[in-house]
Amino acid sequence: MLDKKVLSGFAGGVLLCLLLAFAFIKSKTKEECTYLPEVQERHQVYINILAEELSFAGEKVHFRTPSTYLRYERELKNNTRKNSSTRLLLRNVRVWLPEIDRIIRKYGLPDDFKYLAVAESNLSNVVSEKQAAGFWQFTKTTAEEFGLQINDEVDERYHPLLATKAACRYFKQAYKQFGDWTSSAASYNRGIGGLQRAFEDQKVANFYDLDLNDETSRYLFKILALKDLIKHPAKYDLQLRYTQNSYIKKIRVDTTINNLITFCRKINAPYLTVKEYNPWILGNTLTLKPGQSYTILVPFNEIGIADPEKTKSEKDTIKAKEMIAVVDSTKIITNQVAENIIF
Repeated sequence: MLDKKVLSGFAGGVLLCLLLAFAFIKSKTKEECTYLPEVQERHQVYINILAEELSFAGEKVHFRTPSTYLRYERELKNNTRKNSSTRLLLRNVRVWLPEIDRIIRKYGLPDDFKYLAVAESNLSNVVSEKQAAGFWQFTKTTAEEFGLQINDEVDERYHPLLATKAACRYFKQAYKQFGDWTSSAASYNRGIGGLQRAFEDQKVANFYDLDLNDETSRYLFKILALKDLIKHPAKYDLQLRYTQNSYIKKIRVDTTINNLITFCRKINAPYLTVKEYNPWILGNTLTLKPGQSYTILVPFNEIGIADPEKTKSEKDTIKAKEMIAVVDSTKIITNQVAENIIF
């Protein structure tokens, strides 16, 4: 008879072979990718970092080489850290992302484009080394090209809603050039002309086949990483208090404001709050020409409007959301619906 140790060793060898064979077969069923680690260590926990299939604006994300996957992995690590910057981002997302989302949908763009503003600035009014400013990081030349006003009194690159509309006009123009949303998004970093030259020089038709500079090649993966963080914060041991509406009240001003502090008292909103929500107003005055108007943004609860979360019915919530004040030099008229106001 065979020795028990020999039998045990044989059985163990067979079991090991079966396990290796199973692992090999399972790996072949995964999405084709040269480098596809299953998990990574983040905050002392293991998190699945790649879904069965990633997409941007309904278009499949491809990983052509090991380095392209590593770019995504690096952006995921860099942009999902549990630190003060991430917490500030999640606060900004709660306030501004619903407003940005509504505008993007109104322009008929895929809703993933809202994450470009997050990737550009973390929804903070920062200024880059190239003097690009605001949530969407417009340079002065590009901002004016897409309809934003910049002068001694205002810089609409800092207006969250108007800058978003300008960005939407850019994306529509880029889509006409490239015919796909992925390239349109990437061109926001590289420029329409720069990305088009890359396609022509390298004689490829797919964005994922391009050899680009480091910043642009990482750009889309940064967007995807931030999208995953915002949609699945619990995955990164974070909590996003994110509601459907940001409860921003829009005040249309159609006459000159000679003193912003006096105006703030008239609408019963703190001057500090008005300046925080409207950094596009550079000073203490706002000069308007006949027929011209501006839209000033303030939180609902800063001007005596009930918090829509506490309204008694869905109908009341909708009414509160749509309420807008139209301000002139002598009075404030409420209960004008937002859809009737163009801003």
